[in-house]
Amino acid sequence: MSEFTVKMAKLNIAVNCQFDYTKKFCSNYLTDEKADFAVSVNDSEIDEEIANSPYNPSRQYAESICAYRAIAEKLPYYDRCVFHGAVISYDKKGYIFTAPSGTGKTTHIRLWHKYLDGVEVVNGDKPVLHVTADGVTAYSTPYAGKEGYQNGGSIPLCGICLIEQAKENSIEKIAVENCLTRIMMQVYRPFDTVATVKTLELLDRLLRTVPVYLLKCNMEEDAVRCSFEALTGLSFDERKKTVED
Repeated sequence: MSEFTVKMAKLNIAVNCQFDYTKKFCSNYLTDEKADFAVSVNDSEIDEEIANSPYNPSRQYAESICAYRAIAEKLPYYDRCVFHGAVISYDKKGYIFTAPSGTGKTTHIRLWHKYLDGVEVVNGDKPVLHVTADGVTAYSTPYAGKEGYQNGGSIPLCGICLIEQAKENSIEKIAVENCLTRIMMQVYRPFDTVATVKTLELLDRLLRTVPVYLLKCNMEEDAVRCSFEALTGLSFDERKKTVED
């Protein structure tokens, strides 16, 4: 058995696993502090994860996914939720790009890196969002996608950007009622009824605190100009770095 405690989003979480894989996977997040809550994974959960996955994962890897799911089930009780998206920081502010897998969010944040100095990826796939009366903070987690983009830190969240592929670049700020369904698809929805209600409450506060934009874009420099200026309110031409072809 592998027993350890991780610190994520300022919570200490005791994890009980069969294999050492998850502990090694979370090595940069380990802590000796007292746990706020505990999770564990059993054989039937691992079996179900393997059966439902199209990737034929090993038992060790499947257990790590089950462990994060167990954590995600508990987070709403602490005003937090797991969000599917890539969070970047720029000028001490955070922006999350979200879209169905394969749509281009990772490519878009790479373009930000290419054309702008000072861009850092907080988490590339499954950050934790902490929603409070004072605002929303995005936290890095070890669950950062196949690229592993993460910095172990956090950033105040100042914008959410939905991405769609398009030949021409455009962006618009969208009202809460016009983005609720799409954002819900990117937030982990617990199986527990009470946790689900709490998640919906968090989502409501999130969308009334952080502006949401719809970006239709290609993979060219103008796509970065489009999203950067709308999200930050700054001039792209004044901030972009010299890029060699």
